[in-house]
Amino acid sequence: MDKSSKRKSIYRRLFIKVTAIVLLMNVILAIITIQDTINVQKENEKELREKIRNEIIGLSEFQVSALKTFEKSFYDIQKEALEKLTSKNTADLRSANLNKQLKSLGLDSAFHDLYIIQDNIVVNTTYTPDWGLDFSAFGEDKINHLNRILKSRAFFAERFQFESSTKRLKSYSYKASADGSFLIEIGSYSEVANKIMEMFINRLKQITAENENIVSVNYWFGNDDYQFSLIDEPINRYVPDSLRNNAFIKKADQQGEFMVGEQKLNAEFMYIEQDPSTRLPDFALSIITDLTNKNDPILKIIKRQALFAVSFLLLLIGAIFIAIRSLKKHQ
Repeated sequence: MDKSSKRKSIYRRLFIKVTAIVLLMNVILAIITIQDTINVQKENEKELREKIRNEIIGLSEFQVSALKTFEKSFYDIQKEALEKLTSKNTADLRSANLNKQLKSLGLDSAFHDLYIIQDNIVVNTTYTPDWGLDFSAFGEDKINHLNRILKSRAFFAERFQFESSTKRLKSYSYKASADGSFLIEIGSYSEVANKIMEMFINRLKQITAENENIVSVNYWFGNDDYQFSLIDEPINRYVPDSLRNNAFIKKADQQGEFMVGEQKLNAEFMYIEQDPSTRLPDFALSIITDLTNKNDPILKIIKRQALFAVSFLLLLIGAIFIAIRSLKKHQ
């Protein structure tokens, strides 16, 4: 082998070794950087979810505290009204003018509704959207509960509930009619509760608007048989039923991914139990996050490292080439 060929072979081996070392160093650096980015991303997501959860729990505790201050007065009003109504020899409650009945009891129909329930179906009411409502839709436990109240003939006050149709807080109480053929229910709204819930809903929407990757923050109520959200939004119908159902059945947090067209989303349901001393139902906080572009930061790192490696190699090759030419001139 002549000197020229030998020199070329040395340069070729040098170039291959330098290239390999540069590429290896860049791959190692890229892996370390990507891993750090993933860890930071996960930590930020965890902190954000925890921050939202703590804020919602704080708002819920404020809500409970506010409701406790006027809860008893509601049940006193309802008890007095139902006892007066059931003590009267009222005509057929199926056809009675219940708005007149409310007026005679001194109750404003803007904040109170009467329901006449027979065989677990609403057969007369001041709230027309619930006319014909079949309570069997709410599960066997609900039916058994109503039947026990009917049989006992005693006044029974339920804790505050969120009405599925209006999403407003409503307190409900029951008492059987004098002859035991009907169950009379009275539901009462509160202007204060309405204001509290309006504030709550606005804050949920604000949290969603403030965070770029969060698609929805919502508040769910229900039980093993049915669940409904505080905020009606299109994304709700795409959320897997299993996540929502299992949160209430297992009374535990649930998480899963699902697709909406080309969009990849993650839904997390955080089950939160209310203080037993309150008369509010347990709830689940849902946070839906957009994962579609989640890997963009990682792709940027890979592109940046590739560009750095190529640029470094070109500069190194240029430096080696200039050095070789300089050596040739001195030979």
